[in-house]
Amino acid sequence: MTRSVLQSRRLRSRVLPLAFAIGATLAAASAQAKLPDGVLDPAFGRRGLAISDFAVNDDFVRAVAIQADGKILTIGEGGSDSAQPDGRLHCRLVRFGADGKLDPAFGTDGEVRISLESSAQPAACRALAVQADGRILVAGGNQGNALVLRFLANGKPDRGFSRDGVQTLDAGGIEDFYAIAQQADGRIVLAGKRVDEDTGRDAVLLARYRSDGQADRWFGRNGVVVTPHDDQPNGAGAQHVVLQPDSKIVVAGGGGRWNLIARYLGDGRADAKFGKDGTTIDRITGLNAGAQGLVLQTDGKFLSSHPIVAGSGVRGTLLRHNADGSLDTTYHRPDLEISGRLARQADGRVLVVGNATGAAPKPGRLQRVNPDGSVDTTFTVAPIEFGGNEDYFIDLAIPGSGRMIVAAWLSDENRIGLAKVAATTYCLADPVNPGRWIGFSESGWFSTIDSGFGGSGQGLVAKGRLRSVQPQGQPAGRALSAGGPSPAAYRVDAFAVTGDVRGFGFANVAKRGSAPATYGLVDAQMNDPACKILPGR
Repeated sequence: MTRSVLQSRRLRSRVLPLAFAIGATLAAASAQAKLPDGVLDPAFGRRGLAISDFAVNDDFVRAVAIQADGKILTIGEGGSDSAQPDGRLHCRLVRFGADGKLDPAFGTDGEVRISLESSAQPAACRALAVQADGRILVAGGNQGNALVLRFLANGKPDRGFSRDGVQTLDAGGIEDFYAIAQQADGRIVLAGKRVDEDTGRDAVLLARYRSDGQADRWFGRNGVVVTPHDDQPNGAGAQHVVLQPDSKIVVAGGGGRWNLIARYLGDGRADAKFGKDGTTIDRITGLNAGAQGLVLQTDGKFLSSHPIVAGSGVRGTLLRHNADGSLDTTYHRPDLEISGRLARQADGRVLVVGNATGAAPKPGRLQRVNPDGSVDTTFTVAPIEFGGNEDYFIDLAIPGSGRMIVAAWLSDENRIGLAKVAATTYCLADPVNPGRWIGFSESGWFSTIDSGFGGSGQGLVAKGRLRSVQPQGQPAGRALSAGGPSPAAYRVDAFAVTGDVRGFGFANVAKRGSAPATYGLVDAQMNDPACKILPGR
């Protein structure tokens, strides 16, 4: 008898008492009221909005990230003592509390100023990530070299990272990092582009560093992979990166009227089983730019976000690629008002943040897309108005609290704006094998993943039937039932309490005749997009 089967049997015998025990333990953690999707959280900032107010407001926000404790980080250019250029790269790393107030325990009164000697080359702090241990990664470019910095959780430079907290990369051209991904073993993957100074052509740039900030010499050539696409015009760099459960690396980029998605093996070699020699290139009528967002579905497919020329204006859409890199022609491409960054909810639905375009400035927007490509018309977001004439929505992140965070640049004041918006899903995780989980929502859409011990690395994205149930002596909850035919037969039964009295639930998932996996709810605030077991739960 295999270990995975034994685990499943043990879990079936104890998941109910475990779930009820967790529910009792987490009752106090569920005080945050459940709000309808799209509603601004009145407990955040001022009626759901928070705006920075520094002595010199010269900020351009590039990215937002959420810590495990719910605190919010932003990064972008800014933080100079003067609004006038001074030949340096100035970036401001800011931390807000979960309530929207600046965190005085971080840096100096909530901010860390980054000031580096610079030059005429493009310079920016573009990407942001939080490590499992609380350390903070910032990436971008400066003086023609790619740049990555690491800070301790309190905002001080991490002297254990490349000796001074700063690592630069010169790969023989003009380099810039745009995205960060973190492996489970602590290694750091960065994606961006390299521009050949002689030809002006772009190439995909990948680099991997050990947890101490030194180049991982087992990756590519001394930690670096450069992939040119000489048959394409400029724009062949990578703006986004995601990691598959099997440690393969997927990047997306492109430019003009073409889109690029490439996949690499764990050692940096191009994955020959993906597209053509590891790369797939799409030329779509009306495509107006490369990928502006990228997410990996739990079934192994990829979604990317793109602007589309439509009449006299520009709208947005999503493309979906199969796990082998081929374009999924069965996917109904949504007609969106915007294109921009993407974030996947635990139920498989995808959030898009961006700005509508036209003759006059348009407000930033949030839209949600169902897994079948239809626009979620039930997702009506309250107006997010920071008070400026032109507020550009730049990025979004989903913490584990039934809320999402939208980061905006308030261009007329050069300030940072944050909005906290409700969006609830129910997440059930295997308490013994956290690589397995299921997420579902009131919509009936659900997704699963089976990437833990003995798992396939992929899961399901489908729609089931929801009904209200109330176990004897327990609060009312919602039950999901779903099934699919051969050859990919599956059966899903899940239950979660949807109120705020307790947080508990359980589920059984059987896929392709495998032994059922059993899940117990381990987080009362049910909206972590990866359904991870959060610290302290």
